[in-house]
Amino acid sequence: MFDFTDLNYDFDGDGIPDMEAVDLDGDGIPDAYAVDLDGDGIIDTLGFDSNGDGVIDTYRTELDENQDGRIDIFADTYDYDQDGTPDSQTIYHDRDHDGIFEEVVKVYDSDGDAVMDTAVTYNDFDGDGNEDMITTEELLSDGFHSVEKLSATVYDELENFSPENADMDRVCGNPQDAMEEWEYQGDTGRCALYAQKFVIEEFTGREIDIEELADLAEENGWFSEQGGTPMLNMDKVLDYYGVDNEMGFHKDISDIEECLESGGKIIVAVDADEIWYGEQDDLFTPGDGANHAVEIIGIDKTNPDDVKVILNDSGNPNGCGEMVPLETFLDAWEDGNCQMITCMNA
Repeated sequence: MFDFTDLNYDFDGDGIPDMEAVDLDGDGIPDAYAVDLDGDGIIDTLGFDSNGDGVIDTYRTELDENQDGRIDIFADTYDYDQDGTPDSQTIYHDRDHDGIFEEVVKVYDSDGDAVMDTAVTYNDFDGDGNEDMITTEELLSDGFHSVEKLSATVYDELENFSPENADMDRVCGNPQDAMEEWEYQGDTGRCALYAQKFVIEEFTGREIDIEELADLAEENGWFSEQGGTPMLNMDKVLDYYGVDNEMGFHKDISDIEECLESGGKIIVAVDADEIWYGEQDDLFTPGDGANHAVEIIGIDKTNPDDVKVILNDSGNPNGCGEMVPLETFLDAWEDGNCQMITCMNA
């Protein structure tokens, strides 16, 4: 039970407190404030002093969007620098009240100008607790209306490789072992670093720290957190770790099969838009459809009429052994001029 102090505020003079101080830890000092944002006499927001300096910097709002008496929207707003302007906000939607958020929206100030300008929306359409789509949008100055959809990613339609569901005599490569090295890159542009990391770990058995790898690549000008890895730098970390490799362009599927059959590893540049949600567009890099790096770990010909290319895709939270229809892969690969980095164990 909250211990409300005498520090109550009636901003509109209607005799009903609009903000009440709350002593959460019972030490007699207010450390949170309960606020009635919409003036209906019901507290709907809690403001917290997260660092104990006496200033509210975090707000939790609970709203009943459809007025059915149940909370279906939760919003956390953060003002860490305490300048009165929100630094970021996360909004959680649970409209069916099943305890699983079908939509989470994170809004933030990407350039530090005190205006929240970017929104990333995570959708879970099937309620399995995994993201099915991630959409990034640039916002207008009011922080609500989108001016440009920067990217949208659908994941769950892609299957993941399973030896139990495959005729291993018809599988090229050794995908089940390579899948053990997969990791998700999160909201970063480190796809080429992760692809090289996977290969190095598979060949050497060493565990490579991605932060050290990113520092190394950035110090040498091979990578930047803002711009990612240029296509011609996608082999630099491999070189540093002594992995024998060769970069080429205008390759074809027979080159991939030959490398996999000989025990090699493969990194390619692809158009992630085509693989992830089946649309041909160049939102990430206009004029050059290749915007993502992945490791090819196998080809599954269990069904000759539905051949799948198997990827370790760090950009997909379900990208461990991601299975992409051959035709889709070839179209996405062609956007990078069929670039291929062939890696062999020395």
